[in-house]
Amino acid sequence: PPRVLLTRPRTNTTPRSRFAMRFLRDAARRAGSSFARSTRGAASTSSPIQPPLSSSPGFHPEHLGETPVQFMRVPLVLGVAGAIPFIALATPLASVFGEYVPSSVFPLDTRADAQARYGAVVASFLGGMHWGFASGSFANAGGGLPTSAMTSSAAKQALLLAGPLRFLWSVVPSLLAWPFLMCATPYALVGVGATLVTALGADSFFAAKRMMPRWVMPLRFGLTGIAVLGLGMSVPSAFDAQRADQASARDVAQLKMDAPAAKRALAQHKKQLSEVSEKFALAKMENASLADKVKAVESSSARCEAELGMRNGALVVAEQVLSANCETLKLDLESTRAELEAARVKIGTLVTEIGTLASANASALDTKSIKDGEEETKPAAEEP
Repeated sequence: PPRVLLTRPRTNTTPRSRFAMRFLRDAARRAGSSFARSTRGAASTSSPIQPPLSSSPGFHPEHLGETPVQFMRVPLVLGVAGAIPFIALATPLASVFGEYVPSSVFPLDTRADAQARYGAVVASFLGGMHWGFASGSFANAGGGLPTSAMTSSAAKQALLLAGPLRFLWSVVPSLLAWPFLMCATPYALVGVGATLVTALGADSFFAAKRMMPRWVMPLRFGLTGIAVLGLGMSVPSAFDAQRADQASARDVAQLKMDAPAAKRALAQHKKQLSEVSEKFALAKMENASLADKVKAVESSSARCEAELGMRNGALVVAEQVLSANCETLKLDLESTRAELEAARVKIGTLVTEIGTLASANASALDTKSIKDGEEETKPAAEEP
């Protein structure tokens, strides 16, 4: 049999992605090979127009070989392709199929919702399948009964199931799945999964009444199991996202409740801000005035420093002059002292000379007085 070739769109895949794609490719090859062998075995015993009808609601994989020859592998390929979105959009497998699911079309936070909507579409398709069965050749549920038995109660019940009741059931899956899409995402996933299981139960019921082809039921069991598994894997993360959304909603509601008080506080802050701005403007003006004063003080200080420098220079010069004068005075004092000593020596010499002269003068006076006395005594003696 020809092989089903699945090519990888990219080469830079992760090990988990390569493992998943290799597993799916091998499973598709095995299913295609088994399906082709079953088709060749059943082609000689089955009618190409109407395959055998199912009389068992159970899972019988061997009935896949009873697919009409002219269909080839179309139901199997389309069924497997229709189940891929349930697995590819599952949130826990986002890291495995992340390179094959475009994030621009299916963002990670909306994949669970897209998965639930796709499940609702599939549920509507499953209901429409019964509309087609009721409208086509399979609506003749009593075709296998003799003509004489067509008026029996069993034949009438079979015709009722194949006609009005089956048309009625064909719209029920859509009516069941549609309201669940209005619920939160986790409940939508659970509701759509329950709708698919309910549709599988209805198909099993119709299969037990010989109103379904036998090759359809193995596909229904397998594909419904894959769909329900994919939906179920996304439920925990959907509940986590719902709790996060609820927490955000509570925060938003709390913010809305706090909004009036926040507005009042904001108005108060604005008022305080305007007051502070006015004070800041005044402080800025005062700062500018103080800056001018500081500049004036700095200029005055510079002038004072210049004057002090000049005065200091003058004082240094005056100090140097005074030092020179002091040295001069010291020299004058020394010379004066020397002159004074010389004068003292001269005075001493003069005193000595004066003493000598005085003693000489006294001696002379004594001598003169003696001579005068002697002269006076001479006449008195001469008188007697």
